[in-house]
Amino acid sequence: MTRTGEMRIAVLPATPDAAPALAMLRTYARSHDARLMRISGHGEHALRWLEEGKVDAVVGHFAKASPWQAEVALSKPVGRHEPDDSKQPVLRIARRNGENALILATDRAIAELGQ
Repeated sequence: MTRTGEMRIAVLPATPDAAPALAMLRTYARSHDARLMRISGHGEHALRWLEEGKVDAVVGHFAKASPWQAEVALSKPVGRHEPDDSKQPVLRIARRNGENALILATDRAIAELGQ
């Protein structure tokens, strides 16, 4: 992100409620002198791009028990509580494993949003 000045975000189709997650990511990008760049991508492709470092985060509906949870760092739900059913998809931010600054910053922002 810092090399290009862009934070590349893929928003999965059928995510009309992505605005709060995008606002958090935009704030994070600005704090690192970067701008948010939305990239079109579909489920499996976008998450593969995340693993490969082609995008910095993916915004979409993911279940807590998603098969991707071992491959990427899924956030807690954005703007709501964790559903009782771990298979129910809710708005989350998928971050690349190892991107600790982004993971920590978005986790804090989500916790603050829930207060």
